Amino acid sequence: MKSLLFFVLATILLIASGLIYTTERFIAYYSWIGQMQAHTGSFPTYPELPTFVTNGFVPFFLVGSVVLFVIGFRCK
Repeated sequence: MKSLLFFVLATILLIASGLIYTTERFIAYYSWIGQMQAHTGSFPTYPELPTFVTNGFVPFFLVGSVVLFVIGFRCK
């Protein structure tokens, strides 16, 4: 396969990893704001943000993109 294909696939996986992680953080902030607006009197001071490995797809896609970048550079 050509190295361009590896670079395109690596870029897609890297963007997918970033989008999934950003979406998880957005949802955590959104639910925290919902808890504050519920007027129950008790809510956490800071939102419970997901860690990097909470969703297994994020590190999987990130490692996959690094591997594909390395393969793409070695194919040149």
